[in-house]
Amino acid sequence: MKKTTFTSLLIVSTAILFTACSTKEGPKKKAQSIESIIALQQVEISTLPMAQTYPMEHRISYAPSYQYRRDYTIPRVNPLVISNKIEWDAKKLLGRTYVWGATGPSAYDCSGFTQKVYRDVGINIPRVSRDQARVGQFVDYAHLRKGDMVFFDTKKRRTGKVCHVGIYLGQGNFIHASSGAKKIVIYNFNQKKFYKNRFLWGRRVINTNVRLASL
Repeated sequence: MKKTTFTSLLIVSTAILFTACSTKEGPKKKAQSIESIIALQQVEISTLPMAQTYPMEHRISYAPSYQYRRDYTIPRVNPLVISNKIEWDAKKLLGRTYVWGATGPSAYDCSGFTQKVYRDVGINIPRVSRDQARVGQFVDYAHLRKGDMVFFDTKKRRTGKVCHVGIYLGQGNFIHASSGAKKIVIYNFNQKKFYKNRFLWGRRVINTNVRLASL
């Protein structure tokens, strides 16, 4: 009798356990919990650094649990968004004092200014203009776009070597920390012939293949 009762109890317990394991309620709660974690991690693209140098096919995996692994493709970022942010950030510094060797926040030299602006959108460039002139894609005057760096030889005697840098804003305008004006200003190439005559080349550091990490 005891053996029969124990066997019956074992059968009933097994049935209950099987029912509990096969119910949808358990996994559903777990999935909801994991999804809520992912939702909390979501960040709007506009708040992320705008131009990280991720490879084209780079993918980031988030694995809250071994059962819930997913791969998220990194979306392409419109370069116009980046160039507009560069323009916006650069213009916020208009009027700041020019001081040779300064990197902010109240004063900048030409390359300290460009380094600051590009760093704020996630693009790291060297500190001095001659080194900045070696990074990115070479661009001639006719093909300049907003957000490109523009380089000049402003020495009294031309040497063909870079000694000044600014940021192109489009329509012939560029913004730079000017030693002559003693502050950050916007000039137009057609109105300031000196700079047009002393222009060497541009550099494009906004990668049109850039992608951002986002959920």
